[in-house]
Amino acid sequence: MATTASVDQKQTFFMSEAFEEGLKGRLLSPPNPWVGCVIVKHGEIIARGHHQGLGSDHAEVMALKQAKEEIWGATAYVTLEPCPTFGHTPPCTDALIEAGIKKVVIGILDPDLNVRGKGVARLQQANVEVEVGILDEKIKSSLTSYCHHRETGMPLCILKAAISMDGKIAAKDGSSIWITGDLARKDVHLMRAQSQAILVGTTTVLEDKPKLTVRDIDQDFHAPMRVILDAKGKIKPIGELFDTSIAPTLVATSELVDLQRKQEWIDHGCEVVVVPLTKNKKRLDLAKLLKELGKRGIVQLLVEGGSKVFSSLIEEKLVDRLVLYMGSCLLGAEGVSLFSKPKLENIDDAIRMHLKDFTRFGKDVRLDYTF
Repeated sequence: MATTASVDQKQTFFMSEAFEEGLKGRLLSPPNPWVGCVIVKHGEIIARGHHQGLGSDHAEVMALKQAKEEIWGATAYVTLEPCPTFGHTPPCTDALIEAGIKKVVIGILDPDLNVRGKGVARLQQANVEVEVGILDEKIKSSLTSYCHHRETGMPLCILKAAISMDGKIAAKDGSSIWITGDLARKDVHLMRAQSQAILVGTTTVLEDKPKLTVRDIDQDFHAPMRVILDAKGKIKPIGELFDTSIAPTLVATSELVDLQRKQEWIDHGCEVVVVPLTKNKKRLDLAKLLKELGKRGIVQLLVEGGSKVFSSLIEEKLVDRLVLYMGSCLLGAEGVSLFSKPKLENIDDAIRMHLKDFTRFGKDVRLDYTF
């Protein structure tokens, strides 16, 4: 058994450094976890490393390669349990052992069943001392989408919307672009970059003609896949949303759509996935779609519209987080509501959420809820 780490200011400091190092890979690592590692000897950090994407060296190996001093007898602080298996790269556990690391301090165990506990066991078999649990809550919070994906096979589903102070996502005529200001919109683009897919429904595509691309980000990132729901084949492959040289596009459709329309999407470079309909045949089975996206390595899914899609996901209890950007404006009683259903009669039937965090962006506020 690995030792559960006790509170120690030095260990907390070194794990904090590993945590910050891991965040450098946040936009490039998925579907792998964003992991950081620092190597410490004689009370000083002698090397740092973070995972930089699928197929590249993991954080531990990056740190070992960066070391300019003798590593033998040093301690490695790593935010996530080192992997003991061959994948796209050799086992990190073996690299640590061969380098002569005497102790490994781990933030959290890996939720992936192919790794969980096995990395610790491999290190201990080689007489490497192991401690687990330094900054575990902070690290697990950062890796929430990765952990959720590995535990459920589905991406973490985040509903994102900009709303007015009276809870509207658009004015009566459908316009909505100026609900929030520049600072809030820049934060939205960062959240897009942190996601591997962005999902919208048919109405949003037809009325708003969105690009669903990432802009104003000064870091390298992988362009998220644009996922379009179109159960009836209403959307023609026109516009930037179907320009797959900008970002990949996937159309989730049904068996009701004829082969000609599906071929039009394919001819524009889109991937087409046929998803079963719900029992009432009114819409796509969203749970099955999320499972399919999970198989494709989508760790975090950002849902940007519209109200029918939001409501369907809420009803099916597929939403993990709700992020609202509230602008300092009123759009009136005839504005478009955030949710089209359910229609509740009694306060006892209200759907309750938990406010996890809030952030101010100039005149706007971001509200983060969990279910």
